[in-house]
Amino acid sequence: MIAVATASQKGGVGKTTLSVNLAYSLARRGWRTLLVDTDPQSGIGLSLAKSSRSKEGLFDFLAGGVPLDRLILHSRLPELMILPAGQYDACARRGVSHDDAPERLADLLRSAELRGADCVLMDTAAGLMGLTETVVKACDYVIIPQQAEPLAVRSIPHMLETLARFRAEGAAVKVAGILLTMVMSDQEMSLSVARELRQMLPSDMMFPQSVPRLPSFLEASALGVPVALLKRNPPPEALIFEQIAAELEQRIGLTRERENGPSHASLLD
Repeated sequence: MIAVATASQKGGVGKTTLSVNLAYSLARRGWRTLLVDTDPQSGIGLSLAKSSRSKEGLFDFLAGGVPLDRLILHSRLPELMILPAGQYDACARRGVSHDDAPERLADLLRSAELRGADCVLMDTAAGLMGLTETVVKACDYVIIPQQAEPLAVRSIPHMLETLARFRAEGAAVKVAGILLTMVMSDQEMSLSVARELRQMLPSDMMFPQSVPRLPSFLEASALGVPVALLKRNPPPEALIFEQIAAELEQRIGLTRERENGPSHASLLD
């Protein structure tokens, strides 16, 4: 099993949109995927089902006493499971210790693996501090969604320096890649930033795909569905997340284990 976080220094970069649609695409590609909302503001819950805000979830698990099986929400796609954020305020009032979070997150990942999950995708709150820092350190990889705006050119080096510090402190997390988001094809400034980032960073650090800024993403979020389910026939932009999922598989080594022994029948025993 492989754990992946989506993380960024600032909010509003399309991180939750990426997490929801990427999890759906991975599940569609046959991977048993657990999408975890680690943001106290419940971004995934608001994106998929507002009723999930009233359900228990990650923060109840971190507080202890609630097994993962009771907290996971099952989607209509059998391969896709969702763990909402849960009751952050209630858990905070119970005095949940941040010191316990690393061990509890490790318990969560072990429980997910025992349930047969191939991939755990964790959406985080903006900024690499507090619980988000703990989540990123607990994961194998991190995807950095970056809005195509001038601030990106200055914030990306700082983000990479912070992740390097995490590794120096003993975390095994690696950068799966930087993904340009909210690219506006009709705005020269947005396109200029996208070009500058691709020139500034090693090509293997950037996802070749980018996510445009399109009304359909807002519409899908408002309806509580991945963009692929927005209409009876998936809109063309849904293919973007399929491509990102395929690229991610290669970057993190998410491959099927070969069965033991030869794949052919022996002629003689």
